[in-house]
Amino acid sequence: MVIASVGLLAVVLAIVLRPLWKAAPLVALAVALVLGPGTLGLYALLGTPDALDPAMVKTPTTLDEAIVQLERRLAEEPGSVEGWVLLARSRAAQERWADAVEAFGRAQALLPDEPDLMVELADAQLRAAGDGRYPATAVALLERAVQIRPTHQRGLFYLGAHHLQSGNPAEAAALWERLLPVVEASTAAALRPQIDQARALAGLEPLAPAPEATAGPTLRVTVRLDPAVAGQLAEGDTLYVFARTLEGGLPVAVRRLPASGFPLELTLSDADGLMPAQKLSGQARVRLLARVSKSGDAGAAPGDLEAEAIELDVADGATATLVVAKVVQ
Repeated sequence: MVIASVGLLAVVLAIVLRPLWKAAPLVALAVALVLGPGTLGLYALLGTPDALDPAMVKTPTTLDEAIVQLERRLAEEPGSVEGWVLLARSRAAQERWADAVEAFGRAQALLPDEPDLMVELADAQLRAAGDGRYPATAVALLERAVQIRPTHQRGLFYLGAHHLQSGNPAEAAALWERLLPVVEASTAAALRPQIDQARALAGLEPLAPAPEATAGPTLRVTVRLDPAVAGQLAEGDTLYVFARTLEGGLPVAVRRLPASGFPLELTLSDADGLMPAQKLSGQARVRLLARVSKSGDAGAAPGDLEAEAIELDVADGATATLVVAKVVQ
């Protein structure tokens, strides 16, 4: 009966995630990462072996029936974050936005400092509003999300869209510019024209052309994956490699690439910098760090995989090896 239960859950998730993946792959990935490893927990949420007895409960054959059973279980166990998230995403897939807002709100109340939930609740509130604008409560959620995780991609993009709608194009451009170093090159290329339009509305000059590789020291970094955590690597995970000053703060260089094919070899140089005023070449020594992100965001989150930071002198051709061996708690 457990196998049948897990199989049914997989069908339900497939129904729910398919439209979400098309509309927002980062969202769908986040759902998979939250719910996939928690299958046994969701099994416990949806019932016990006795509850799966056909004599005691009818096996759902449609998404609607599965949702009804989930709602009944949540009435008995209202403290399940996973259950409320699953219900919210199911309602979103049905475009029942008011119900999705309610369910996301219940989950967010249980996990109030989780940026992903804040952003998803804000998105649902926007859609439920029906006028294409973020309500004040949604704006507050987005602002809090990017305060907690300054590189939250959806949070930055949505908050920028709000500012553009509200007649603050300079603020929109500034928020979107923060995305350029942490998104794929193709995404950054698509985003730059939107930034330039916002800057033009604000009376600002267009962005400088995307930087080409510049002269300066190049660090050569090898990233290895400890076998002890290899089983926790999942398709779609993202690897970030940072070089920071010894005092911390924003990285002076960062690389983002798929977390696959370990060991990976890469380079860090001024071309990978975030701010022209703070370059890798201007540092005598840096702290290197590698992180496998489950959400795709650069900020650390529970469940991510990480390497111990090491310090390295900045010199052309300097080499370092980072070993991803611990789970972020």
